[in-house]
Amino acid sequence: MEKFEGLSKKYAEEGWLIPEADLTFGRILGRGASGTTYMGELHGETVAIKAYSVSILRNDSVSVKNEMDIMARVKHDNIVQFRGLCLSMDPAAAALVTSFATGGELGDALYKRNTIKKGGDAARFKVAIGLARGLKFLHENGLIHRDIKPANVLLDANGEPLLTDFGFSRMVDVSGDMTGETGSYLYMAPEVVRHTTYSAKADTFSYAILVNEIFSDERPYGHLLPMHAAIGVVKKGLRPSQKRIRNSQLRSLLATCWDAMPDKRPDWDTIISTLEEFRLQSTTSSSRHSSRSLGRPQPLNNGGGASSSSSGVSRLLRKLAVSSPSESKRS
Repeated sequence: MEKFEGLSKKYAEEGWLIPEADLTFGRILGRGASGTTYMGELHGETVAIKAYSVSILRNDSVSVKNEMDIMARVKHDNIVQFRGLCLSMDPAAAALVTSFATGGELGDALYKRNTIKKGGDAARFKVAIGLARGLKFLHENGLIHRDIKPANVLLDANGEPLLTDFGFSRMVDVSGDMTGETGSYLYMAPEVVRHTTYSAKADTFSYAILVNEIFSDERPYGHLLPMHAAIGVVKKGLRPSQKRIRNSQLRSLLATCWDAMPDKRPDWDTIISTLEEFRLQSTTSSSRHSSRSLGRPQPLNNGGGASSSSSGVSRLLRKLAVSSPSESKRS
């Protein structure tokens, strides 16, 4: 833990170092490769406490220090909020303290509690747009997440998504010389699988796989093992099924986001504005359906509303289609 002595001094000076006596540990929220996360309490606030495992402190202290440093720097409505750090030199221990997300993991909301499915497209678009905003913030600040998946997205009480787990994250190397096969195979961009140079656009690919999963209500690649799916992505251009997504324009947007050529993947402003258009269309469609169900007369289309929204989406998708040429562990 001598490697953390410098960090301990730094966080103490910045007011982020939390005395162990100030923390109360509660029930276990989850266990992962990097450690165990507990519900806890800090000065009367319910928090999440990620206690790093002894093995990762001993064998991969770089990722621990990396996550600590990144979490202390980033502040955004769609990123879980850093509360501080608890360090112990003897015995060796480290814990990251963050805000507590009452909605739990996105994966549980999708497959255990079914809260996303019950919330319909309104819930799906809220997660998709919020994630895009969080990732836009990271990329604008020179950071790449590199492990976008349901387990690394939390939900607050209102269903807003919060990015978490920055153990694989790092500053973007403009040369693209970053470690390959970093992240989770089911969501990994082909350039990362191939160990070739890559950029923050790798996050865009992973984001598209995840959003496709959210709107499909099924895990990507069905029965395939993660490694086999990654090989299929690289060698056969394999992508998840979109059969359950009724909105053809949404399917097209996601297909552009997971294009094999990173330069063809759209920027976050385009993704967000297009999804906002889709959300408006969905809301308008739901309202009309409700009106018909209640036997109320339909509002006249005066040239605005849904038809102008659809026109705007079409223009955005045409822009994506011609925006750029097509494609021919951590450090």
